[in-house]
Amino acid sequence: MEHLHPGQAVAAAPPASDTPPARGETPLFVARKICPVCDSERLATLYASTYDSPAIRGHVESHYRRQGRVDHALLRGVAFTILECRDCALIFQKMVPTPAMMHHLYDRFIDPEKLKAYERSRLTLDNHHDVAARLGRLLLRIGKEPRDATLLDFGFGYGRWARVAVGMGMDVFATEISPEKIAFARSIGVTILDEAELARRRFDIVHTEQVFEHLTEPAAVFAMLARCLAPGGVLKLAMPRQGRIRQLIARHGFIDWSPYERDFRCGAFNDYNAMLPLEHLNAFCRRSVELLADRHGLVVETGSYGGSAVLLDAADRNRLLASARHSARRLLKDVYVRFGPGRADTGCYVLTRKP
Repeated sequence: MEHLHPGQAVAAAPPASDTPPARGETPLFVARKICPVCDSERLATLYASTYDSPAIRGHVESHYRRQGRVDHALLRGVAFTILECRDCALIFQKMVPTPAMMHHLYDRFIDPEKLKAYERSRLTLDNHHDVAARLGRLLLRIGKEPRDATLLDFGFGYGRWARVAVGMGMDVFATEISPEKIAFARSIGVTILDEAELARRRFDIVHTEQVFEHLTEPAAVFAMLARCLAPGGVLKLAMPRQGRIRQLIARHGFIDWSPYERDFRCGAFNDYNAMLPLEHLNAFCRRSVELLADRHGLVVETGSYGGSAVLLDAADRNRLLASARHSARRLLKDVYVRFGPGRADTGCYVLTRKP
């Protein structure tokens, strides 16, 4: 949610409705009729309904009621269809918001002030240690000290990762279209690049965190980021796992509540987050990431969530217990994604150039 670039949601398909929009009317949704990763037409329908159905309407209301106000009139008559590509195994939503709909989504469904407050609430000591550990592992992979490394934070948001990277001494760059966020980025030492500048530069670390699930054209964005990768550099992708979304849909259809509202304390049902209506448009697995990588001369490795960097803070008893719990959670998550039933679908990947 926090890293979507509305300007990247460029529609390249006909309007969603069977009835063309009235003259001068801007469509709010478009249909993706081929796989947005591999262009395959071999698609299977996993779920088909509409935003007017009780389940989808309830899910949307549940997800956004703590964040803003849903305008259901904008969703009236829009199909909600989940497809799976038989060639690359990507799971994706057929109907996707246009930039016009993105404006409503990020100004009304999601209150910008609430989003800003949420991002600020995540600036904790444990989060700082976690981000620094993960960036440290990427630096070890490229064999550079922070002072010698350049980083592109694609999906800057409110700078949760960029702040740490700047503090570590890296030269940090980002793309952004919001004037407010551009001003903030510059205030913390991040250089904002436009599309032309991005095409001319190369970076040691190209970093994306919870971005690719939001994109209407993920293959085009991946190609752009692959071109930005310097020799010896790494491209990091992190997104929600597919997990058990297929099995959940087959057994339960689509639930009328969002795991977000329950703070993801709902076991297997957390995997519905892979197909969040309006926002999580793509659910990747290793196979779909490997296909993109191979096209651009890259190879894929499983990424880390930072569990191997165990940090214990012995300043006092409370900090020791808190830091031990945080490290244990991260360690268990890494063990699960590397050795558990979801090991082929970790949601975190590090890509490097082929030898």
